[in-house]
Amino acid sequence: MPQTGPMIAYLTVCFVWGSTYLAIRLAVQTIPPLLMVGTRSVLAGLLLMGWALMRGARLPGGRAMVPVAAAALLLFLGGQAMLAFGETRVQSGQAAVLAALQALFMPLAAWSLGAAAAPGAATWLGLIAGFTGVAVLVNPGAHGLDLAGMGAVLFSVVSWSFGGAVARRWPVAPVALASGLQMIIGGTACLVVGSLAGNWRGFSISHVSARSAAGFFYLATVGSLVGFSAFAWLVQIWPPARLSTYTYVNPVVALALGALLAGEALTGRDVLATGLILGAVGIVMAAGRARQTA
Repeated sequence: MPQTGPMIAYLTVCFVWGSTYLAIRLAVQTIPPLLMVGTRSVLAGLLLMGWALMRGARLPGGRAMVPVAAAALLLFLGGQAMLAFGETRVQSGQAAVLAALQALFMPLAAWSLGAAAAPGAATWLGLIAGFTGVAVLVNPGAHGLDLAGMGAVLFSVVSWSFGGAVARRWPVAPVALASGLQMIIGGTACLVVGSLAGNWRGFSISHVSARSAAGFFYLATVGSLVGFSAFAWLVQIWPPARLSTYTYVNPVVALALGALLAGEALTGRDVLATGLILGAVGIVMAAGRARQTA
């Protein structure tokens, strides 16, 4: 398969998911997090699964559904839902910076489940350089971090990393069918938990603001259908260390969107961090190519 395909998918994950942090922040302003994640995931999952079935895909058997369900719960109930809850308490840029820790957890999670080899020295160098870049992005004196919100985002990072590792260790083909099933199962779980938690009480569609509605539909279409499908494909064909570098680019995208859409000024700190982050991506990708060649 041409190398341009995976690279386009990677850039899609980088820029689409970099923009979803702002969309999540807008959506959860007037929509409860579990209901928001559950509804958009189920809708996108039904579309993907229907498309895959029309192309001749077959639903997996009983045993094959176990890893699909496990990955779905880790990715959506533990990952997306906790991230959305975290963004009710911390800013989208702060959430994106914290989520960059996935670049450390994804290779370790895949290694612990036997889905990938142990990260090499060059990979660790790139990961450390990228983490340094993320640290430079943080301005400790600018805004205080909410501990509950920060903890929720960090929990989502670990859960998402292991969900991706499960999907890589026990893949289901085709990717569109697997992605659709994961969205439906994970989204349904979010809706059930949200219902048990009483999220429907006092909620009305008439109370949803235009900004929240725009964020919701962006997440359901571009974020889920486009972004998650590209991610699910790359999980099965790229080493976790290389794929996880998208989490370093996400904060850069968040900064750029802030400058373009919100009029936020870019500082020397931002320029330095951007150089470190993009350099780290290059190191990890070069290490992955060298290992594949060897």
